[in-house]
Amino acid sequence: MTAVWPTDQSPGNVSSEARWRKMARMWATSGVDDSPLAVAGRLAPTLAAGPIINVAAGACWVDGHYCELNPGTAIPATANGVLVVRFTPADGRSQLVYVDAATLPPTQTAATWELAIASMAAGALTDRRMFLRAGAPPCFPNFATLKALYPATAPPPDGYQATTLDDGRTYTFRSAAFTYTPPGAAAPANRWECTFYATVTKTTGATDGITTIGVADCNVDGFIHVGGHGGWDAAAPPNLNHASHARWVNAGALQMRAWNVSATSAGSLAVRLNSVLNFTVWGLGWRNG
Repeated sequence: MTAVWPTDQSPGNVSSEARWRKMARMWATSGVDDSPLAVAGRLAPTLAAGPIINVAAGACWVDGHYCELNPGTAIPATANGVLVVRFTPADGRSQLVYVDAATLPPTQTAATWELAIASMAAGALTDRRMFLRAGAPPCFPNFATLKALYPATAPPPDGYQATTLDDGRTYTFRSAAFTYTPPGAAAPANRWECTFYATVTKTTGATDGITTIGVADCNVDGFIHVGGHGGWDAAAPPNLNHASHARWVNAGALQMRAWNVSATSAGSLAVRLNSVLNFTVWGLGWRNG
């Protein structure tokens, strides 16, 4: 090893911004502080006439430095652009800056590091904050923001994890393609893997009882391993038994065969196809990076 710090002995007893920044990057990634002791407000952006973006009080980590805004402030905006917290180590400043006509992801270099707070497109505001809390993965409002801040051209490290507020999922970034053991599918490179759970309503076939559940039904872009079960009749109380069998088709579709079995008289059963059923599906899937 060529250097170690901090120490009581020289040269490790010399504190500098560069050394702090190197260490603090490992303590927390860049994002809005969502911890219980943070400044209340979480830098929440709201749009007002002007257009103006009102930003509530709050704090954030920006590439190893901690920045606070208290009280909140108002930032003039335009119809298209990005609002960021910009840190420039050359002058030791952090400031809220609206960058007209800019797109995501923001500039993130050693000389200028920007943390996205909101974006404007055709006069509409979108919350772009990433939230941080000790001991938990970073949290995004939704997958669209996660993908916008970590596009395929600027991916996160392999194994990076993040959660999304709108669907409660935890995503893991995988940089390499991988073929899972059959009946699993080949998963592409630069994907966000997640476990999912979904309930969908489908009509089974009139002659074979088969229906197809696609990736759009489960809000993913591909299936890796999937299971499912045919539930109760969607048009009647759950007073009849339903059996189901899942058949793998490909990474984009899962076939479910279901039939309704009921007693018609003592000692006999009737099998009804062409039923409108609720299907529960769960498994491992991916979203494209």
